[in-house]
Amino acid sequence: MLVVFCRSNNQSFLSQVCDSYPTEVYVPKAATAHIIVGSSKFRSRRRFPALSYYCKDNNASICRSSQPLSGFSARCLEDEQMLQAIRKANPGSDFLYVVDTRPKLNAMANRAAGKGYENEDNYSNIKFQFIGIENIHVMRNSLQKMLEVCELKSPSMSDFLWGLENSGWLKHIKAIMDAGIFIAKAVAEEGVSVLVHCSDGWDRTAQVCSVASLLLDPHYRTMKGFMVLIEKDWVSFGHKFNHRYGNLDGDPKEISPVIDQFIECVWQLMEQFPCAFEFNERFLIHIQHHVYSCQFGNFLCNSQKERRELKYGRPFFGRAFLYVRGTRTPAWGVSLGGG
Repeated sequence: MLVVFCRSNNQSFLSQVCDSYPTEVYVPKAATAHIIVGSSKFRSRRRFPALSYYCKDNNASICRSSQPLSGFSARCLEDEQMLQAIRKANPGSDFLYVVDTRPKLNAMANRAAGKGYENEDNYSNIKFQFIGIENIHVMRNSLQKMLEVCELKSPSMSDFLWGLENSGWLKHIKAIMDAGIFIAKAVAEEGVSVLVHCSDGWDRTAQVCSVASLLLDPHYRTMKGFMVLIEKDWVSFGHKFNHRYGNLDGDPKEISPVIDQFIECVWQLMEQFPCAFEFNERFLIHIQHHVYSCQFGNFLCNSQKERRELKYGRPFFGRAFLYVRGTRTPAWGVSLGGG
């Protein structure tokens, strides 16, 4: 029910629609070019709903986008048709979950700026759900507080635990994992498709889509599959590596540990289900190191378009096995989530 909309011979058209998306995206077969263009104009940064994960067993899917430009009363027929096309691509369900990963108060504040979230009165057959993951500024402050605790000289256990709790770091990690679990259960247990977004669809959306995919599909818990997952939901879909990790230049206020939090979520899952993963924590540390090393082109720039223009072509993926030793779990294969 889902087909390729844009391949390499349509790169110029897709770049006009959304310059932060990959050169190839998947959309429902019923979504015409007119619907896609109309939907993109009604979404922040023109990031229209596109496929992130497809479950071939029950036709349920995870799609991702940015927030709609709905304000308090605006609506868009093409955007409503796009969501209906996603729902109808899954004949086993009569509704679609729309998951806004932001706290409700934040989303409501965005409505005053002409953005916001989907109105259930305008979008038929959707069930709307707020998650409550905080923004990049809160996460940056949380990391700073946690690092200050880790740098204390000879703290008592009570002081360390109090500082860790006060940082809010683990609370934020739990919020991301809870979102991923909710989406994975919707797909695997209810057979319902899900549309996920935050504000612009490149931070919290990447986190929760990645966690959900990891829970649903054991392929993403292999070394090769995990690299594909990062390439798919982070590199290709326009996560802002330069801005978030200060690799080349940018505003310090844009820096935030977004992918670091995802990596910690994976580590937390590995601690609970070590045999469900082909790799161990050394592999995660290796990837996290190279997010900041500027050694590989995947983790530079804010989109595929920027990488092409600047010719940052040296990929990390495919070379990882040349650099990593002792990162494979000796015995693995335990089922986890939908796998």
